[in-house]
Formats: sequence, structure tokens, C-alpha cells
Amino acid sequence: MKKIFLTLMVMVAAVAANAQVWVGGSLGFRTFSEAEGAATKTTLDIKPEVGYDLSEDWSIAIALGYSMDKPEEGDAISTISVNPYARYNVIKAGNFKAFLDGGFGFESADEVNDWNIAIKPGIAYSLNENFCIVGHLGDGLIYRGGDTKSQNGIALDIFNGVSFGVYYAF
Repeated sequence: MKKIFLTLMVMVAAVAANAQVWVGGSLGFRTFSEAEGAATKTTLDIKPEVGYDLSEDWSIAIALGYSMDKPEEGDAISTISVNPYARYNVIKAGNFKAFLDGGFGFESADEVNDWNIAIKPGIAYSLNENFCIVGHLGDGLIYRGGDTKSQNGIALDIFNGVSFGVYYAF
């Protein structure tokens, strides 16, 4: 048993030595109205992430999120989310990258569970070998389903909210 455990530890260490693992996250803030003349809602999003570069073009990652929606009147609603995704780097020019994140998301708030499948556009700029600034545009092309029937369906949402983040690569 000790030999198996030691062998596994050596294998993990060898993979980790050659791996490009990154941690970071994003912070998002937006104020909007769901309909013209409707009350304003403010949203704060915090999403820590951890990812692994499979190659120069592909990465896999998971983001765990907390979101708070505060309507102009009424109580705030807190949401917890889990979003595993794959990232494809579409354009690479020097320190700049444009990418698409494709993944699945699950959200839970006040006993309401929703899910989504999305392709989300983003950009990244590498400051140096370890630090990178990342930005996402809205929710991208998204299909929503779940308990919130009024929001179920497909949508193109790239103009409603921008989030920024910082990643640290090991």
C-alpha cells in the first residue's frame, strides 16, 4: 500500500511540475432594469477559479461563485453557483488572448435551482509569466433551464455586464 501511495505521489508531482495550473477569479458588478421603467437591481458577483492548461489552446477550470442581487425595494437574494468549463484560445497575439469559455453552470438561491449551458467570450492580457488580467462580456450565448421558468430559453447576452479578474499561474 505504501509503494502504491508513493508511486501515485511521484506521478502527481511529475505532472504538477510540467503543468500550468492557475488560480484567481473575478469580481463583477452591475446595475440594471429588467424592463423599461422597472425598478433598478444591483448585482455583485464573486467567483474564485482554479484551472489547468491542457495545451496552449485548451484549458479546463471550475469557478465557484457567490452572487447577491439587491432590488431597489425588497430583500437581497444570495445565489451560490458551480461552473465547470473548458476554455479555447481563439486569438493569440503577444501577451493578448481572446478566448471562448464553454461550460455548464448550476445555481441555487432560496430553494430555486437553475442550470445553464453557455459559450462566453473573454479577453486576457498577460502582465508577466505569472499574472494575467481577464475580462468576460456578459453571459455570452446561453441556454437557461430550471425552476425559474420566466428565464428559461436561449439568449445572446454580451452587453449586459462585464466582469474582470486576475489569475496567478504556477
